[in-house]
Amino acid sequence: MSDDAVQLEKRIRFALSVLGESNSHHEFEALCLGLARRRITSNLLPATGPVSSGGDQGRDAESHWSNIPRELPGTSLFASLASTQRVVMACTIQATDIPGKIRKDLASICGQGTPVDRVIYFTVTAVHTGKRHDLIDEAARTHQVELEIWDAAALALHLADYDLFYLAVQYLHLPSDLAPPRPDGAGQLPDWYVEARRRWQANDEPARTLGDLVDLRGPLRHATFHDEARADLPEWIGHARALLAAAAGEHTALRARYEIVVATLRGLGDMHPTDQLVRDFFDTVTADDTLTDPGILEDAVVLLQYGFGALVRRLTALTAEDLCGWQHLLADKIDRLLVADPPPNAMAHLLAMRARLALHADMTAGLESVPEDLPTVAEVTASVREAVEAGEPIPALQSEPPLTDLDTGMRILLRLGHHLDNAPLFPIEHTADLFDYLTPVLVDHPLYREVRDLLDQATDRVTGQSARGERAQSRGHALIKSGRIPQALQEIHEAKANWLRGDTLEGGLIMLLLCARLYSELGLPIAAKQYALAAATAATSAPAPELNRFVPRGIILAAQYDRQAGNWISATRLFCIGLMAQNSYCDEPYNHERYPYVWDMMGNQALTLRVADAVRPGFVPLLRTITASAGIDTIIDDLLASTADVLTAAEETYAEEADAHGVGRPFSDAGPTRRYAWNALGVDWEITCPNDRLSVLAAERYTAALQVFLGELAVGDPLLLPGSLSVAIRADTTLPHDQPAVCDQSADRDTNRWRLRLPTIAPADVETEPSRLLTALVKVVLSQSLLSDEAFMHLVEQALASGLWHKLFVGRPYDELADFLSACS
Repeated sequence: MSDDAVQLEKRIRFALSVLGESNSHHEFEALCLGLARRRITSNLLPATGPVSSGGDQGRDAESHWSNIPRELPGTSLFASLASTQRVVMACTIQATDIPGKIRKDLASICGQGTPVDRVIYFTVTAVHTGKRHDLIDEAARTHQVELEIWDAAALALHLADYDLFYLAVQYLHLPSDLAPPRPDGAGQLPDWYVEARRRWQANDEPARTLGDLVDLRGPLRHATFHDEARADLPEWIGHARALLAAAAGEHTALRARYEIVVATLRGLGDMHPTDQLVRDFFDTVTADDTLTDPGILEDAVVLLQYGFGALVRRLTALTAEDLCGWQHLLADKIDRLLVADPPPNAMAHLLAMRARLALHADMTAGLESVPEDLPTVAEVTASVREAVEAGEPIPALQSEPPLTDLDTGMRILLRLGHHLDNAPLFPIEHTADLFDYLTPVLVDHPLYREVRDLLDQATDRVTGQSARGERAQSRGHALIKSGRIPQALQEIHEAKANWLRGDTLEGGLIMLLLCARLYSELGLPIAAKQYALAAATAATSAPAPELNRFVPRGIILAAQYDRQAGNWISATRLFCIGLMAQNSYCDEPYNHERYPYVWDMMGNQALTLRVADAVRPGFVPLLRTITASAGIDTIIDDLLASTADVLTAAEETYAEEADAHGVGRPFSDAGPTRRYAWNALGVDWEITCPNDRLSVLAAERYTAALQVFLGELAVGDPLLLPGSLSVAIRADTTLPHDQPAVCDQSADRDTNRWRLRLPTIAPADVETEPSRLLTALVKVVLSQSLLSDEAFMHLVEQALASGLWHKLFVGRPYDELADFLSACS
């Protein structure tokens, strides 16, 4: 069964539960009668007499006598479903003690009136298999009747079928948009579509019922969204307009107007021909207080979205005042329904619709700010279809338009999030999808994180942790595309944390590398290097051998980030270690298309040798020895030959260019002192250390943690004083492993200076190391902040609440990641 079918069944079960909450027995009775006639026995007639008084003898419907099955077996649907038995249908919306209710109704049905052969019993509540069998056996022993029980699960399964879904639309008030597709047939046009077209063309009787509309909707929508059937669309719209003219009841007319507008706009690219239908739709829905069908209210919310989209593309004569007026009237109507304290599931549905209205784009600001290069309706339709067919998220919002009422929308989403525990059947996925789509606009709101977590928790209950990771990834990509890198980093960290386990490990590795890339784009290359190495390390222990390809990718990307930090010699070593892993784990290891990261670093490696030859010729033999170990000298020489005519610069020029671009100066890892420098949050940061292995490990451990910490502070406002901050780090083997760093501060006129002595790390320190690191980080960064100690620590507490621990400590300590590289080489 497809995911769409499963979700539709859940939606139907939710709607059935609402029937029970609202005491809608007559609607449930009519629904069950329609289903029974199509699935069980066609010769059923409604019973007479008041339901509540028992005048119908407990029988909601019973069969009239028919001899057709015996005389003409199998000649028609009626004949194949008609029964010669005396069949009685009974149904209940009672939510408790269903076995007792069934026993009581069986006694009434079988104790009076015409003798009964078979009883079909419908209930909105689930009945466990064991209890169902017990009741069936008891009915046979006590009343000598065949009992068949259809509970919520069975009802939902059949109502989700194409030919019965009109019952769900008519009696459960589901939006007609949810109608399941007919099964595709062979050929360019599906067989079902060709048959439907023939049948509607041959039909002389005007269609008028909701069932007719549901039958029409399938081919109408197919012609709307599929190019091969687009030529038929005007004819289908003509059928829909004829149905509207003859519609039996206002509900059918409203839904027909909706279908005609959608087909005209989405299929023909223009809404002008249906402007009056839109007016009629909203005038009716907003003026009639008795019209509270949630399916029609949802159609109204969606139709507003279409209206706004048509307005900004000049595809309608409707004005912003028209649409905004209907929007406010519809919002007021839903507010009144919410004040009436509806049942829990209905409350969730209303809250979701009210939030969507508040999060509509604000058209009152005028159309002057609307981009001229908006995609056409056809382009939007195509992109959405491609995403759905590929199983990918709907393309996220790329601009940041003002919303109608952002604060109200977020408050209502927060209320909905807290209410969801009371409405477990409410289908949260659509609301969560909208939230993800609007992430670039919502991310700065104070309630964003709390609402996001509540929606993710609700999604977790339905689809598990992997879905939470997918949503975080979707939000992260949306933020990346809108240039919100610090906020994107928060979401990608969330995805990483939810995917680094079991069969979602590959997604976690991808998120680790994406975190590394984002740190690099923020100018935090040592944090990027740490995350790339963490991905490589995790991949070595992956249970699936195909994940080993992440080992070389992580190492080579770590080399890129090391070079970005100015460590051109150690980056060369890292690159060559990565190439050895590339040869071991990847087929066609030097394929340009499959492994672009190899050739990106290969070009940079050639540049390293070219600059070394110009300004540090003494380094060339060392670099050549390293590259020779990986067997890439010939490739490097070919790349150098292609740039032989390009002039080189003086070392000071390269240093100035590096400073201007916020990257480390070339060969910062050469000489007696190693230097790490970058700019973040308006501060020029510098870390120096003796160029011995233990001090370098201590310095990079601290630098990576500091850069991760700065990445967290970037989404807040730490009020850092512009200027320079320099930290001189030394590894002190005499300090106990469990002792915090020894920190001394001094300052001159231009620079805030610190000296740190850091202990080396022992394996037993894995659990306590992040805490000690954070203490040293807070002392240093706090000294550069204009915030009070209390306000700054509040920012730190917020960062901890959003997962700072797992960001500082990525699976293994920094020193162990370095040991992993030693093992690889």
